[in-house]
Amino acid sequence: MHTRTGGLILFAVTTLTDLCVCPHCHSSLDRAPDLWRCTGCQREYPVTEGLVDFSPEIKHQGGLGQLGMELGFLVRFYERLWRPAFVRSMGRNWNRALTPELEDAYLLEHVKPAGGPVLDLACGAGRWTRTLVQRFGSSEVIGFDLSFASLRACRTANPDTPLVRGNAWTLPFADDTFGAINCSNSLQLIPDTPRVLREVGRTLKPGGTITCFTFRRSPSRRYRLLQGTVERVMSVRAFQMDDIERWLNAANMELTDVSGPNLALLFTARKLA
Repeated sequence: MHTRTGGLILFAVTTLTDLCVCPHCHSSLDRAPDLWRCTGCQREYPVTEGLVDFSPEIKHQGGLGQLGMELGFLVRFYERLWRPAFVRSMGRNWNRALTPELEDAYLLEHVKPAGGPVLDLACGAGRWTRTLVQRFGSSEVIGFDLSFASLRACRTANPDTPLVRGNAWTLPFADDTFGAINCSNSLQLIPDTPRVLREVGRTLKPGGTITCFTFRRSPSRRYRLLQGTVERVMSVRAFQMDDIERWLNAANMELTDVSGPNLALLFTARKLA
C-alpha cells in the first residue's frame, strides 16, 4: 500500500508497521509524515524524498564504487556501460559467459520465499528488483539501498515497490521478517561481510533463502594483479568460497547451491530452524 505526495511514493502506515524497527536497538517506531522516532533509544529517522532514511548520519559510503552509485548521471549509465565493464574485469567475464539472462534465471530458480516478503538488499538501480517484482509482485518485494541516487532510479524502474534507505550492517527490520533476501552484484561493495551476513541471518525467517551474485578471488597470479587493481581502485573485494561458507554457518545458514562461470560467484543459502 502506498500514497503519493508531490509525485513521491510514501509508505502507507500499515505497510511497514510489522517490518521496520530501529536498526540500533530493534524497538518499535513512532511514525509521522516527515519523521520516524524510535520508542526505545529515541533516535530519529527522517522521511526524505518519500523514503524513510535509517542512515541519516551516512552521506555516502566511502570508496569509488559506492561513490559512483551516489552520482545520478552515472547511475543512469550503470546497466548499459558501467556494470558490464565491471563484471568483465572483476569476474574475468571476457567471454561473456555470465549474461543478464543467466542472472535472472538463477534468481527465478533459487529465490524461494518462506512465508514472508522478499528483500532486495543493496538493490541499486532496481535491475534485479524488477525481476523479483515480475515473479512475486510489488506488494511482496522491498528494495533497500544506501544510495539515494540508486533508490531514485529503482523507484523509476519499479514505481509500486516499497523502498527504504539504510545500511546493510544494521538492518532496520525485525527478526524473522523476510521469506527471502537477494543481494546481487553488491556484497563486494559492502564493508564487514560477516556482519552483513549475520544481519541477513537475523532477519530471514527459518527456511528462508539468501541468493547472492558476487565474485571469486582469482587463483591465477597473473589475473589476480588485474582483479586486485580493480579492488583497490573501486574499494571492492573478491571472496574465497571457504570464507563465505564459514560466515554463513556462523549466521545460522547453510549453503544449498554454488555456481557461476569464470570468476562470477552465484550462491544460495538457507536459514536453519
